Amino acid sequence: MRNRHRATVAAIRAAYGQRLKAQNYRDLMDMHTIPEIVSYLKETPRYTEPLKQLEPALTRRGVLEPLLRRNVFDRCVRFSRMEQLHHDAFCRFFIEESELREIMKAIRHMTSENQTYISVMDAWLEPYLSISLARLARANSYADLLKVLAHTPYIEVLEPLLRTQTISYTACETALRSLHIRNMQDSAKKCLSGTELDTLENLIGEQVDLINIINAYRMKYVFQAPADTIEPLMIAGAGRLPYRMRRALYDTPNTAAFLTVLSETRYAKLLHSMEELPPTIRMEYAVRRLRYNAARSALHFHGHAAVSLHAIHVLDQVETENLITIIEGIRYGKTVSFLQPRLIYDNE
Repeated sequence: MRNRHRATVAAIRAAYGQRLKAQNYRDLMDMHTIPEIVSYLKETPRYTEPLKQLEPALTRRGVLEPLLRRNVFDRCVRFSRMEQLHHDAFCRFFIEESELREIMKAIRHMTSENQTYISVMDAWLEPYLSISLARLARANSYADLLKVLAHTPYIEVLEPLLRTQTISYTACETALRSLHIRNMQDSAKKCLSGTELDTLENLIGEQVDLINIINAYRMKYVFQAPADTIEPLMIAGAGRLPYRMRRALYDTPNTAAFLTVLSETRYAKLLHSMEELPPTIRMEYAVRRLRYNAARSALHFHGHAAVSLHAIHVLDQVETENLITIIEGIRYGKTVSFLQPRLIYDNE
């Protein structure tokens, strides 16, 4: 696939070259209104096209943020279709990710009588998905929702969870995420081999580990949760931490002990990223930074289209999170010193 998709890899790398740089972020953090942000972004190569229809003076946060998130998806669609890459099963990963997000919205907004999913659905996704968002919006019960999903792989993991008297949103999310990771791992093995497969499996494995680490840490921090409570809510899949080490993390009595065990794992460098940060955001920042660095390295050093597509998706998500952090900071009057340590970008 590498030779067949050189143009796609080149396009992705060129797009990465248009990312927002350190000076762009410094400029954005000095702004005070959404129209200022929109006007500035429209003048950058990265956002001229996606934001061309916006009139800065009339743009509000509720319009800008969804448009930025949609742009992450649209870029993946564009790259995957350049050389028919979307026919490879792995390269649907971002579409499946969107499907899971819509299903979880429907579950979260369901009530005993009806549901309000229609008010939060991303209707523009409909042409890309294997599920009908219109049918999802008409589902008035969990039984209805299962009927909508009957022809999909999601039914297997959700049916046991949605037929119980007490519905656990977290259990549903964990089951869907675990299925998504397995699907990515299985499809990666069908389209890659050698060092490129190793790279992609490592990226996916790190994603599993980092999500589990941050969620387990939060449960320790907020609830002092024991291992038997934490483990069922972690993503199942081939992470890079051996089971004994994961269990050791979950068995710790508090966050201090958790960090001590973490220092003995391959993710010890997370702790070095945390030293200068406000305590409330240390773990979240360190996890996002590590994932960002891994994706950037994969994009630079590996020439397989599937690896490049996955990497640029991660990098685009981080940039979008940065922009939304700045937008929210403007909304609440936050200072540059507050925003700076919450952003992930290159200092070049």
